[in-house]
Amino acid sequence: MFTTHFQPRTIITAVVFFKLLLFAGLPAAQALPHIPATDQQSTDDLSFGFIPPDDSGQPQTNRAGGRRDQLCNASIPDPPLTLLMPPTNQGFTVARHPTFLAYLPQTSAQNVFLKLEDEHGNYFYHTTLPLPTGSGIMSFTIPDTAPALEPEKYYKFSLAVICNAALDPNDPVLEGWIKRVEPDTFCSFQAEQKTAFELGASYANNGIWFDALTTLANLYRAQPDNPDIIWAWEELLQSVGLDVIQNIGP
Repeated sequence: MFTTHFQPRTIITAVVFFKLLLFAGLPAAQALPHIPATDQQSTDDLSFGFIPPDDSGQPQTNRAGGRRDQLCNASIPDPPLTLLMPPTNQGFTVARHPTFLAYLPQTSAQNVFLKLEDEHGNYFYHTTLPLPTGSGIMSFTIPDTAPALEPEKYYKFSLAVICNAALDPNDPVLEGWIKRVEPDTFCSFQAEQKTAFELGASYANNGIWFDALTTLANLYRAQPDNPDIIWAWEELLQSVGLDVIQNIGP
């Protein structure tokens, strides 16, 4: 449940700097490696289907709360407000400051509230972010000025759409779990990759959900007309049951 006043036992504050992009219609915001056709590995040799990791230590008790069906509006959106996550609502990352993605339908809301807690419910980081207009896939990144996720620990993150002037317990909420892992816990695939495209496939095949998703989203933004990247993006989302938004490019 969200409230407008916080009295946590421990709150770590940071200077807020964030990346919040509504991908549709916007240019790439990061310098990403171009994948020339002569250097890009054939998609016949790569799979972007997500293979879940063996670790399932965190209880799968995540939920979406509030008026998620109406999303602050009178009508029911289709597709609905959707967190880009596997069905378990939990995933791994190798990033100290990860990026989350969600599909946001057209809404009258102007802000979202992002919160991270540790496994014991202690506040780790929170901030309020402005929403761009229109619908599309939204990206939000924990800034480098915020505390870094500690390795081998789970964190619950929540994204609440603020329908009115202040946060309300009935506002739509998306929740999930994230765990930072060390790359060598699984394999040394990072050092072996030649392109970001291949790296995205390795993340997906090794159960590193957040990095697979972010890598392909960045590539898609940089090369929106590349058919191989479009195919890889759609395969990744379809593999976790996100068929309803698989054809919506980041």
